[in-house]
Amino acid sequence: MRKLFLVVVPIALLAAGVVAASYLIRTRPQVAPSPPVERVWTVDSVPVRLTDVQPEIQLFGKIFAARQIQLRALVTGQVVELHPNLVEGGLVRRGEVILAIDEFEYRSALKESEARLAESRARIVEREARRIAETKALRSDREILAVLERDLKRAKQLSARGNISIQALDKKRLELSRQQRAIALRQNGIDAESARLAQEKAGIERLDVAVQRARYDLERTRLRAPFDGVFQSVTAQVGQRLGVLDSVGQLIDTGSLEARFHISDAQYGRLTGTGQGVIGRTARVIWRVGQRELLLEAVVARVGAQIDTASGGVELFAGIEDREAASSLRPGAFVEILIPDRTYAGVARVPETVLHPGNVVYGIEDGRLVQRRAEIVARVGNDVLLRGELSEGDRLVTTQSVAIAPGLRVELR
Repeated sequence: MRKLFLVVVPIALLAAGVVAASYLIRTRPQVAPSPPVERVWTVDSVPVRLTDVQPEIQLFGKIFAARQIQLRALVTGQVVELHPNLVEGGLVRRGEVILAIDEFEYRSALKESEARLAESRARIVEREARRIAETKALRSDREILAVLERDLKRAKQLSARGNISIQALDKKRLELSRQQRAIALRQNGIDAESARLAQEKAGIERLDVAVQRARYDLERTRLRAPFDGVFQSVTAQVGQRLGVLDSVGQLIDTGSLEARFHISDAQYGRLTGTGQGVIGRTARVIWRVGQRELLLEAVVARVGAQIDTASGGVELFAGIEDREAASSLRPGAFVEILIPDRTYAGVARVPETVLHPGNVVYGIEDGRLVQRRAEIVARVGNDVLLRGELSEGDRLVTTQSVAIAPGLRVELR
């Protein structure tokens, strides 16, 4: 009896549990399923403005001096004066005296040459007066000779008629001969005086050159600045004796500073393809010194002599136009150069963030993303210039997301 009880009770309890579970399942409340809800993504966008854009090419380079000279002494002597700014980095203006050499010897040489020239000119005046006097005397002698010739002719006629003696006729002939000899001597004297006068005049030219050379040497005792500039590698000191062509220092022309920079083949091709060319194109040179920016206008003056075989492209040289402002620049300064690029017609300038993987851009129509075909025509800093299936007033999505795709429902932030 006891064994039967142990078997029946568990079976009864199991049956009761099954019945209860079946009842609970049949009587549980029914929950209706919710319809799926489409997600809306919040995005940022920028408007499309179609216009003509002329961007600037941003480049970097250094400042160089297109002209610098080695200052050298032009004459020998002791330095007696120096420009107060003749030190490393000192400024000088065109025409100012850089260095003066003791001029005593050169001034003395000039006075001596001038004295010899004056003496030679005085001799010329004297010889000219003597020649004039001898010429006048020669004319008188010739007049006397003409009288003697007529007298001899009459004497011959009288002698032929026996009116005068042979002795008197010979005397007439002797007087004529003496006068002819005197004329010949005087003519020789005049010719010799003319030759000496020509020699004196030639000597005048030599002495005049000597005076000019002495005056030139005297002027060169003062070394003057040929242009506005800044001193470098100064060696001269007061009291120092310099020889011809001894070094004084270097002078860098602050009025001929240039920005030298490298431009790629593609950029060079764009600039030359506009018809304007490269030479004469304006540029802006920016020199940043701490928190200060010095902006200088420049003009591309020339193109480098050869292509850079390592990186391609060419070097350009832009001359600084504002010489007054450029006086604070120094060769070796690292600068930024901005050159106007070609003009792109009917393009949209937008941030680079509108480009999604594969350089795809997305517009918005009726709250959904629409893929637009666009071509990148240029890059300007962090912006791009686009041309393609774009209309004025379109908005392009700038939000970057891995889930972005055509047809995605979005709303603007």
